[in-house]
Amino acid sequence: MAEVIEALRHGAAHWPSRIAFRDHAEEVTYGSLARLVAGAMEMLRGNDAPVGLMAENSIGWVIADLAVTASGRRFVPLPPFFSDEQLSHVVKDAGLGLILADNAMAERAARFAPVRPLPRAEGEAALLADASPGERVIYTSGSTGQPKGVRLGDKQLDHVSRGLATAIAATERDSYLSVLPFPLLLEELCGIHVPIMVGGVSAIRKDVAAQCAGGNLDAIRNAFEEVLTSVSVLVPELLRAWAGSLILSGERAPASLRVVAVGGAPVPPQVLDAAVNFGIPCLEGYGLSECGSVVAVNRPGEAAPGTVGRPLDGLAVTISGGEIVVEGPSVMSGYVGREPHEGPWHTGDLGHFDEAGNLVIEGRKDAMLVTSFGRNVQPEWIEAHLQGDPRILRATLAGHGQTWPTALIVPGAFAGNFFTDARPAQVLAALHNICSGVPDYALPRSYILTTNDEMQALGLTSPNGRVRRKAIEAWLRTADARSRSRTALVPKEFPK
Repeated sequence: MAEVIEALRHGAAHWPSRIAFRDHAEEVTYGSLARLVAGAMEMLRGNDAPVGLMAENSIGWVIADLAVTASGRRFVPLPPFFSDEQLSHVVKDAGLGLILADNAMAERAARFAPVRPLPRAEGEAALLADASPGERVIYTSGSTGQPKGVRLGDKQLDHVSRGLATAIAATERDSYLSVLPFPLLLEELCGIHVPIMVGGVSAIRKDVAAQCAGGNLDAIRNAFEEVLTSVSVLVPELLRAWAGSLILSGERAPASLRVVAVGGAPVPPQVLDAAVNFGIPCLEGYGLSECGSVVAVNRPGEAAPGTVGRPLDGLAVTISGGEIVVEGPSVMSGYVGREPHEGPWHTGDLGHFDEAGNLVIEGRKDAMLVTSFGRNVQPEWIEAHLQGDPRILRATLAGHGQTWPTALIVPGAFAGNFFTDARPAQVLAALHNICSGVPDYALPRSYILTTNDEMQALGLTSPNGRVRRKAIEAWLRTADARSRSRTALVPKEFPK
């Protein structure tokens, strides 16, 4: 039995009237949640086929998630940000016989497999005692090819959930704010499993991320002020939106906060500094689906900027040839349709430990650029610097084998007319000033202005926005890219 199910049974027996979850429309107690999960388990009886779940973040998702987890069946969260082609592949690869879907997703889900609505009938909470071990499959979108299904059992997920709860010192007094999609394993564990395991409460706000992406930076600030939470998890782009909203409003983050874990991509140093200055207790972390989503995280009161903190308890993390290697109970069982995996996992990420034992991430092993002068440039390091400037929404460094790197720039909401009106030398001078301290050979000497939509249309990013570096390198050699590239002689001393 998964520990989250055992914890739900315990909560239903000892604090049945305590609120477990709140969403935009309702709230549910531990006692009621246990009965609803039991009712959903009854609905799932009689068929062992793998089950997919496609829905917006809600209490309905939580009920279905826990019921499939307890049913002992293969459970596949289906990311709505996947393309139809990707979802079709996932359904076939995982062998899904059923998709549970809410009203917003049912029509689309029906294109891929038989659909049933999210279960809502209550049953006897005692049925939770019959829970069986199951398997969760997390499909990673990657930047090339079809998504791969990462197989994780209760043992792996329990280890990560326990490790997270210990690392952030989670207790029943904590209130969690969930703003990331539940198909992301990190949010599923932090927003559902950990709160139940410690007897806390989780508030679900399904539209915050979409509103921020649409330019409403105040959405995330308002959500935190409304909920007065103590713990949350964000990606760097949402942290930047929140910090920007605080700067513009002149307000500070709620004093109730004690942990805001940030991961999924490098955090620009300028964004981290601004967030901390406005009272956001940021803790950078690192992980990947193949290792249960979390490998290391900074601890409350011990944050070391520029690092992702110490590994979770029980994990052995080493560096082999510059590559991060993880061994321990949270390493996956393998990919769907491939040979089982045993032993340590070579992550493909480069890193090192500082003197205090904190892990420092340097970037992807396969993302390294080598200039025509033989200089190695880690693009993610430069990109993090550039994306810390409010004028830049996205920066991607490319130019493997070229004399110097080229930056693809997606202007941000605060760019105004700077990139269109300024001369190339002025733009490059600004880029170099943003990258203060970066070696001269790693600085971009040319740039191309683009948009997120154009990058996706050109195939330079995946459907969920991940950079396809090989595709970008190929595009840079086209006449289209060459005609749009802007360069100039840049002086050694750059004006501020």
